[in-house]
Amino acid sequence: MADGLADKRKKLLLNLISEVKARLHGKVDSLSFPIPQFIVVGKQSVGKSRLIEGLAGEPFNFVSGTLGSRRPTVLELRNVPGLVPSRWSVYDEERQVWNAYPVQQVMQLVGQAHEKLGTNVSEVPIRVKVEGADTVDLGLVDLPGFRAYAKDPMMQELCMKIEKLVHKFMQDENNVMLCVEEAGDAAGFATLGKCKQVDPSYRRTILIRNKLDKYYDDLTADNINKWIEGFGDLPNDLVRYAVSLPHWNGPEPPKPFSQMRTECAERDTRTLAGKGMSQKYIQTIGIDNFRFYMEVKTQQLFADALTPMLSRLKAMKEDYESRCVLVKQESETICENNILHATRQAGICFAQSFNYLMEGALSSETNRKTMEEELRAFHDYVKRTGVLKESEATATTFPDFDSYIEYLRDTVQLPGMDVQLNGGAQFKRLMYEVEVFTRFAGLGHKFRREDVIQARGSALHEVTWQNVIVELMMHSAPTKMKEKTKYVGERIKWFFTEQKECTLQFMLAIKNSPEEHMYSQRINNQAKVIDRNETMKSCIYQAFDETCQRHQKAFMQMWNDWMNSMFTSPLKLLKAGSMPKIAGGYESEIAPTFQTTKLRIENERKGRDGLQNTLQRQIALIPSDDGLANEAVDMVQKIIEQTFGRIRSAVSDQMELYSKSFFLLPMLRRLEGDMAKLELADEDKMRYRARKTVLVEEEKRSTGILADLNWCIDAVQKFRITLGGGD
Repeated sequence: MADGLADKRKKLLLNLISEVKARLHGKVDSLSFPIPQFIVVGKQSVGKSRLIEGLAGEPFNFVSGTLGSRRPTVLELRNVPGLVPSRWSVYDEERQVWNAYPVQQVMQLVGQAHEKLGTNVSEVPIRVKVEGADTVDLGLVDLPGFRAYAKDPMMQELCMKIEKLVHKFMQDENNVMLCVEEAGDAAGFATLGKCKQVDPSYRRTILIRNKLDKYYDDLTADNINKWIEGFGDLPNDLVRYAVSLPHWNGPEPPKPFSQMRTECAERDTRTLAGKGMSQKYIQTIGIDNFRFYMEVKTQQLFADALTPMLSRLKAMKEDYESRCVLVKQESETICENNILHATRQAGICFAQSFNYLMEGALSSETNRKTMEEELRAFHDYVKRTGVLKESEATATTFPDFDSYIEYLRDTVQLPGMDVQLNGGAQFKRLMYEVEVFTRFAGLGHKFRREDVIQARGSALHEVTWQNVIVELMMHSAPTKMKEKTKYVGERIKWFFTEQKECTLQFMLAIKNSPEEHMYSQRINNQAKVIDRNETMKSCIYQAFDETCQRHQKAFMQMWNDWMNSMFTSPLKLLKAGSMPKIAGGYESEIAPTFQTTKLRIENERKGRDGLQNTLQRQIALIPSDDGLANEAVDMVQKIIEQTFGRIRSAVSDQMELYSKSFFLLPMLRRLEGDMAKLELADEDKMRYRARKTVLVEEEKRSTGILADLNWCIDAVQKFRITLGGGD
């Protein structure tokens, strides 16, 4: 009674696992789904097919043509006492049912499945079930054999494809490898070497040394036990078996196959025992011992897999339920009358999230960069797009780009230089870098005597040295400063465009994060829709880029106007700072009185004119005598460079303030409004309609997978309740 219940439980367990695998094959990632299976690997002609016949209990021959097998064959073997002849079935993937056929027709169907691939291979298996009195309760995958020889380029390519296919199965941690080698010297086991590459500890590798009877004569009392151990070439923890299998001349076996199989097993144990084999190895010799081991191992693996399989099924069910809700939501969102409104709402939510990111949200890990990575990426972008000339994108003071990076790291000691950042923290670091870059603006022009004379004599009004200096400065100085500010504008614009994926990732990462309670749930819901819908994402990103481009133009125009006015009237607009220096501290400071306040204001006004007075005194010293023209040129050059340096310092000092005030803040404030005005092109509307069709198909597929998952969960739970297991 107990044995009958155990057999029933074993068959139900195998059928359950088989059905779950069949229902979910191709629909879920096998690498993340904990269903174990046995895969048969080995070279051609080592006896893989005969080994499978030994497990199935009868000979057969899958007609796979001259090119051999090119896809996996999944074999579900079931022992049914008294069932003679065996019953053969092929699984109908579309209808999800097993169809019984005569054995010869099954051979033809399997052969056709291989032949229609031509010189290609496929991961899609053909599933065959064998039920019979001499069959082992087992499920396994017969993989194409490794080719040792290829006669032409076409066959070489096929060999490489098969190698890649088999290797992918071998890498799957859920697969237990039945490594079939021809009995002989273990040092030459090539397939076992491939198994070791993916399973170094041999935790999921079983070695079967086939064709043992051909090796009888080489075994003696002196070497029999050493050979079983592999002469030191096989690790002690490797599970191994040595077997002989029936073979005969002619199309049909002279005796019943099961009888010949038993005779082979008995002959193996008798022969090796007669040669002095140790009794401890007796259970590793012969096909019958291997069959018994496989039945026990199968039950153990599958029973252990029930609990993690059920957990994974439930997790997948939750994922697909969420996916179905999301697909339905997106489908309703992009209906014909709601497309524009839905895109605008998603864009507004994206703009709000961009604000959060720039305020310092840390949950987004996408596109984080160190300063070196950021600068190299920006220079690659400049070379690719040509938005800046080489002179505009580099600091000419340094011999090469690497020297500039070393200067930032070692001399400036730029904060966060080697920290990967994005969002607001990255923008703050960027401000340090562009300020340093701007300070390296050089006039780069040496005025000649002719230039000064020409400028002094070209004016129609009264010529003063102050007018000459202004005219000479306007020749090249504004251009040099505009090159640096153009670099700043492009750097900031490029930075913003790099934050789009960071923003979307921030929106997606909010759910289940410690910061989830700080933000609206709508952000994550909208992010999922945007992430799935490439058309919507493209429209939002395009609107973001257009807003960024517009603010860059306004930012650059502001700087150009500022610098034009500054270089036109440098002596009037340049003011010295009036902040008093702190000597030792604030201990001596007292609250201001009315008299001290009046005195402070008077001193500040005088102090601000100090720079202007200094420059005017230097201009007054320039000689007007033509005989002293060379001295005048040198003095003019010095004053121009001094004035240019003052303007450069003013620009650098105010770079962060202006960048935030006239680029960052307008961008943050107006982006949401720009998203609310977003318009869709006709092409976008057409893509939305195409997306609608895709969603209908996806909803149908997801609903089907969800139904399969529900069936699998119910079946596993029913098995555990009625027959136990997996606890």
